[in-house]
Amino acid sequence: MIWRIRERREFTRLTAEGQRARAGVLWCTYVLDPPGISTPPRVAFALGRALGPAVVRNRVRRQLKAMLQDASSAGRLPPGIYLFGAKSLAASRSRVELQFDLSNLLGRLPS
Repeated sequence: MIWRIRERREFTRLTAEGQRARAGVLWCTYVLDPPGISTPPRVAFALGRALGPAVVRNRVRRQLKAMLQDASSAGRLPPGIYLFGAKSLAASRSRVELQFDLSNLLGRLPS
């Protein structure tokens, strides 16, 4: 289960304290929660117009969201706040290629 980032202070915290990771066409800025906090991961997406028209951006976002749901339920996404983004090449990637990039990206995050 993942939640959405809704509050401005979480985006501000990402800007001030966030660390970055990249893999393939995906990137992530994240701030992990301290140990002992058991809230689900909170996620937002930054998919710009360079990725393509709204239909393409929404498709990529839906695919990433579904993959992150699976990763969260498998315990591969620790509690914290995350901002995921993609380069313009992500629009031409298949679901399998995006899954590969996301798996590599999640492997670079501390657990």
